[in-house]
This record gives sequence, structure tokens and C-alpha cells, in this order.
Amino acid sequence: MIWFRNAPVKTTPILALTLLVVLLANCGGEDSTPVDTGIDPPQGPDTTAPAAVADLRLRAPTQSTLALVWTAPGDDGTEGTAASYDIRFSDAPIDDSNWEHAHPIDPTIVPTPKPAGQIETIVIKNLDSGAMYYFALKASDEVPNQSELSNCCNERTIAETNPPGDITDLSAVAIDASSYELTWTAPGDDYTTGTATRYDIRYSARPIANEEDWNDAMVVADTPPPQPAGETQSFVLSGLNGQGFGFAIKTVDELDNWSGLSNSALALGFNELIWVFPVSIPEGGQLNITFRASPSDATWISLSERFWWWETRACGAKVVTELLREPLAEGVYTITFDFIDPATGQYLPTGSYELHLCYGPHLQEHVWVSLY
Repeated sequence: MIWFRNAPVKTTPILALTLLVVLLANCGGEDSTPVDTGIDPPQGPDTTAPAAVADLRLRAPTQSTLALVWTAPGDDGTEGTAASYDIRFSDAPIDDSNWEHAHPIDPTIVPTPKPAGQIETIVIKNLDSGAMYYFALKASDEVPNQSELSNCCNERTIAETNPPGDITDLSAVAIDASSYELTWTAPGDDYTTGTATRYDIRYSARPIANEEDWNDAMVVADTPPPQPAGETQSFVLSGLNGQGFGFAIKTVDELDNWSGLSNSALALGFNELIWVFPVSIPEGGQLNITFRASPSDATWISLSERFWWWETRACGAKVVTELLREPLAEGVYTITFDFIDPATGQYLPTGSYELHLCYGPHLQEHVWVSLY
């Protein structure tokens, strides 16, 4: 019991201790120096933010990943341990004016901060190949007080250079008087895997056998999107005339890596039996002949001088040279003729000729050609 002003006051032990502390604090020691009670005075609110990261950097680029590295800043300035990081990226430098518009990294993959001074690392995945990325971050404590913006670092992922595979099974067939159906196997994005970005389809009145032919060919304006590698694709090209055409395709991925030239697919016009290209060639050139074989009789191709037409209606008389006479399975074939007589090995004289397609002894179609 403590007596105060001669009046007894009953008090609890906690109240007694409190009064004792107050008395001692007011009275001090013998020299009026405050007495250390061992109890910390109340603290004000935490207003000290983590220090700004100044050494943010990128390492080890691959085609789809970048490693982000920095030194942990601490909780209060450069001491302690921060509570969290906010990491963002952009395709342009990041500063205070555009921080809010940068793309946040998924917080579930952002590391928990380490004590101040330790090295932090995170590998950013699923990035575009060959693209430039800019990164910056802010650290926060438990309040949360947020740091100032870090330095902005940038790096480019390694450009992927694998092109789509070459198409090798392109085929074409006329389905009416002005339309052709093309069919092929989708090649993929990286050689034979994945999905490519776009096709370039072209056609010509002659085979597209090399880059020169490709550059001279007509470009198809609207092409179908590529399917995953290994899928069969078909495409109908309309608005062409009824003559035969050569078709070819190239494929490109999202990084502008181009495949090589596909095989050249040749197609006769609708109900056409023979197609010759070119019909006029210089001496030393080659004549390409695409024809439909007879399903039931020998297919016979011969060359005669143009003025002997009346003698060759039956495909048997006065031919200059015979190019082919054999039974073939039904289908479309192509042969090449260099104007050297197969029978004699002699080069034919220049002039005008008729190329005849016969089934057995019966003329089916003829084409005029010239050598100059």
C-alpha cells in the first residue's frame, strides 16, 4: 500500500510500478540525471524506404530468355531486408514518366528479397527471339515504403535463325476452267517443327525451277495461314485462264527466316491434254512438255515439221523425231526435249514444228513450237 497526502491509496502492482517509473523519471538520480529504466520509448512510424537499386543488369541471353541480376537494397535504405520487388519490362527505356505503363513480371516468379548486399537473380522466360527488352524495378518494405526507380538496363535476345523447312510435295490440279487446287504438307516454323508465319505462293506459264523463275512469277495475293508442321493443306487459286501453269511456294517465320524454294508443281488446264513451255526457244534451249497419259493405250509424242501436218494426222507418217511411245499409268507427266534427235543424236535444224500427242494411232492434240 502506498500512502499519498496522508491518505491511504490501495493500488495494484502494475499501477505501483508505473508510478515508481514516473517518480524516478521525474526525480532522476542524486545529480538529477534521468534513470535508465530499460524500457524503450515509443517509436514513430517507419518512413524510410529501401534504397534504389543501382546495378540492375542483364546476362546470359538465349533465344527466349534473359537473366536479370542486381544487389539486394535492404529495408531501411541499405540495411535490413526488403519485403518485395516490383519488376517491369518494356520495348523502350523505362523512366518515372512511363513506369506505370511498363509490363509487370508475374509476381509469382519474382524472388523474395534477400538481406541487403546479397545478389539477386531471376530468369525471364518466354521472350521473343531477337527482340530488345528494357527492365527496371522498385523495392518495397512491409509498410510498404517503395524505393525510387532503379537504373534501366536492356539486352536483346539471340535471334533465331532456323528457317521453315522446304516444301517438297507440292501438287496442283485444275478443278475447272479457271481454278487450280494446290496441296502440300505444312513444313513448320523451325525446319519441321512448330507453325510458320506466312506462305508466298506464285505461279507462272512455265515451271518455277530456280530463283530467276521465282522472281519472274506472279504473286498470289491472298494465301492461307500455315498449319502446324505435318498437317496437309489445300488452297484453291481461281481466276486463271485454262492453260497449264507451274506453281511454287516459299515459307517464312516470324523473324523473317525464309525457306528454300519448293518443288515446282505443274498442272494442265482443265480438260487439257498437253502443255508445252516455252513454245519458242533459242537454239540450245530445252522444251518442257507436260501431258496427260492415256489410261488404256500407249501414249505417243512426236515432232514433225509444221508443213507436214496433213501427213501426220494419224501420228505415223513423216515425223521428224519420236520423243515417247509407251504405255503409262493414268496421270500427268513432264518430259524435257533438247531438240537433239534421239534416233540419230543430231541437232535438229531451226524452224517451226508441230508437237503431237497421240493415244495409240489417234491424234489427241497438237501444239506449234519453234526453234530459233
